[in-house]
Amino acid sequence: MLKKLCLFLLFFYIGLHLYAVQLAVFNTTDLHGRISGILKIASLIEQQRKLYPPDSMLLIDCGDTVQGTFQGELMVKCLNYLKYDAWVIGNHEFDYPLKVVKKRMQEFSGTVLAANLRNPYLAKSHSSWKMFTKNGIKVAVIGLTKSGMSGTIPFDAALERIMPEVRAKKPNVIILGQHEGMYAKGFSIYKFIAKYPEIDLVLGGHTHVKIPGQKIGANTWYFQSGKHAAGLGKIIIDYDEKNNKIIKINSEIIPVKEDTPVDKKMLARIKPELERIKALGEQKITTMIFKNTEKLDSSIPEQKIIGYVMLKQTGADVAVRNSYPSNYKLFGTVKINLKRLYYWCRYNNTACTLTLDKALYQKIIAEQKKWQKKNYQTIITYADKNLFKKKDRVVAAFSSYAIYGAGGKFPLLRKTAQNPKYMLKNNNIIIRDSLKDYLKEKELIVTNRNGEIIISQK
Repeated sequence: MLKKLCLFLLFFYIGLHLYAVQLAVFNTTDLHGRISGILKIASLIEQQRKLYPPDSMLLIDCGDTVQGTFQGELMVKCLNYLKYDAWVIGNHEFDYPLKVVKKRMQEFSGTVLAANLRNPYLAKSHSSWKMFTKNGIKVAVIGLTKSGMSGTIPFDAALERIMPEVRAKKPNVIILGQHEGMYAKGFSIYKFIAKYPEIDLVLGGHTHVKIPGQKIGANTWYFQSGKHAAGLGKIIIDYDEKNNKIIKINSEIIPVKEDTPVDKKMLARIKPELERIKALGEQKITTMIFKNTEKLDSSIPEQKIIGYVMLKQTGADVAVRNSYPSNYKLFGTVKINLKRLYYWCRYNNTACTLTLDKALYQKIIAEQKKWQKKNYQTIITYADKNLFKKKDRVVAAFSSYAIYGAGGKFPLLRKTAQNPKYMLKNNNIIIRDSLKDYLKEKELIVTNRNGEIIISQK
């Protein structure tokens, strides 16, 4: 009896998999310009290519890819070298001016996906979704960039528009690549998938977490590969061609380890660009003298310097900056090169000003300072500390990132900026560029005087 049962189960298993084919999906997200990491990811990808037929593999990145690499050209070259099929752009792709964003999108040899992006200037540089045929399986890949940014519409509105088109093409598998995690303000992946149960696989991003695979609906699998090129996502879909259905989905994150080799061929290909970037980064801007700053975290004088330049740049009365501690010190005579300026001011934000009365200004500062509990500090630079004794209203300078709400941190500031009464002005000059231009041929002395940072010219 047992023998017959075993034979039955064996034949059942063979019958179940007789018409099975495999789709191998490989995924990265939130690389944030980690060149050393993607060189190791490249080795893992090449290892996997030896295990699966070329026409069965699909390679997808879910955004925040190029930030941190001098306008991102090198990272796009890396994606192209590795033959990524799709790139779902993230919010940090927009740290650069739109002309740079457009150029990077056009340079990508695969398909840029962002179904919820509504920017006429970028319209011809991306698609909402694309059909791929891999190992005989028709795979529809949809991309959604981070919602809530200027020029985007909500996820739901984007899918309502394109899903009829996707369904009409009758894909065997639907993959959603989103630059978003499982949850966000007003968003739950579970509720979202309940409305679109035909989506088989969701690839997440933005939140920097590792989720090696879990079920989030009756038939939907969720996966997120982490951050900073720490691992390569691998999702294997077994598909039954006869019955036109997915048999199972398995997934894992293949870790990048200390002894993971770099891809030598890729390194040789990009070495001239790496050397060019290194030389660019070492370009001297000026020299600064830091006095009595040995005990200060460097982020405090750094952000004071940036605030000082923002005051000069905009004519504002006060400049408000936010940053995380950097855990290193600045003291003595310090050479300031372009690489250091990129570290101080990592994102391509511009300086914006609002005209505020005292009560509203104080509420906005209180909103910003509440995040200090989360290791996030607010650093204020005044043109005159007695502002409100001399004026009823002051001009306050913020970064464009803060003005748009800083990813949901500053809703009051964002709401204020949307009100014409407060006279929002954006000079559209990248703060880091104005910092570089101002510091050329100047030598600043930065002094810590009983906790107060004084900036003067030598």
